[in-house]
Amino acid sequence: MPPPRGTFNPLEGPADYDMTSVVHNDSYPGIDPSKTDLTGKAVFISGASRGLGRAMSISFAKAGVSMLALGARSDVSETVKAAQEAAAQAGRAEPKILSLKFDVSDRKGVDEAAQTVREQFGRLDILVNNAGLLLTGFIADSDPDDWMRVWSVNLMGPYLLTRAFIPLMLERGDKTIVTVSSVGAHCQMPGLSAYQMSKLAVLRLAEFVCAEYGDKGILAYSVHPGNVQTDMADGVVSPELAPVFVETPELSADSLVYLTSEKRDWLAGRYLNVTWDLPELMRKKDSIVSGDKLKVRLVV
Repeated sequence: MPPPRGTFNPLEGPADYDMTSVVHNDSYPGIDPSKTDLTGKAVFISGASRGLGRAMSISFAKAGVSMLALGARSDVSETVKAAQEAAAQAGRAEPKILSLKFDVSDRKGVDEAAQTVREQFGRLDILVNNAGLLLTGFIADSDPDDWMRVWSVNLMGPYLLTRAFIPLMLERGDKTIVTVSSVGAHCQMPGLSAYQMSKLAVLRLAEFVCAEYGDKGILAYSVHPGNVQTDMADGVVSPELAPVFVETPELSADSLVYLTSEKRDWLAGRYLNVTWDLPELMRKKDSIVSGDKLKVRLVV
C-alpha cells in the first residue's frame, strides 16, 4: 500500500486514495501481462535503457509483443537481454527488437528513429513516451539552461516523438500514445517548478493530440507511473521525501500493458494514476465519461 493518506506527502495528488476503493504499490493479478496477448503488435518505448523503461520493455515482452523498439541516449543492450529472457520465460516468441540511440529532445534523432521503425516494422501500434528528466532548484537560484533542459526532455521529447510517429500510426494498427506524466502535475512542491510544470504540459499535449487526430483513430492519454525510486530520482529526492517513493517499476510497467491491451477510446486525453486499481477504474467508465473527469480544467 502507498503511504497512509494525510502523512507527510507533498506529492499527494487529487483522488490518490479516492478514485478506486483499492490502491496499489506493486503489481497485482488483475494487470498480469502474461494474461495479455499482444502478438503482432509493435511498441516503441523511449527512455528504455533503465528504470521504468526497462521494466516496461520486460512487461510488453511478457505480453507477447512481436516488435519492440527501444530508444534511449545510453546503451539498451541490458534491456534487450532482459526483454528476450522475459519473453522466453513467459513462453512467448522472441520479439524483433530495435535498439535506437538518440536524445528525445533532438529533432533529427527522433525523425531518424521514426524512419527506422517505419523501415523495419512497417507499423507502430503503441508509443510510450517515457523518457524524463528531474532537476531541483528554487526559481531564483536555478540555472536557466538546466530549467529549460527539463522542458526539452519532458515536453519537447513527447511532442517530437508524437509528431514523428503520428503519420505511421495513422496508416494502421492500434494508434495508441501513452505519455508518462506525474502526480506532480497537480502539485506545487518548492524546487520542482520545471519538472511539475512540464508534467502538467504533457497532459494538455495528450488532449490536443485527441482534439486534432481523435477522429482519425489516434488515442492519447497520460499516466502517473507511481512514485518509483529510479536512477532519475537518485540524488534529487530528499531524505524527507524518500518514504513516499514506495511503488515498484513493475506496477507501472504492468499497468501500461493492461491499459494498452485493448483500445479504450473513452480514455482520450485523460490522466490516470497507476496506483488506482485499474480493473475497478474501467468499471467507472460511464461515470468518468459523463462527468468528463480526469482532465485538466478551470473550475469557476
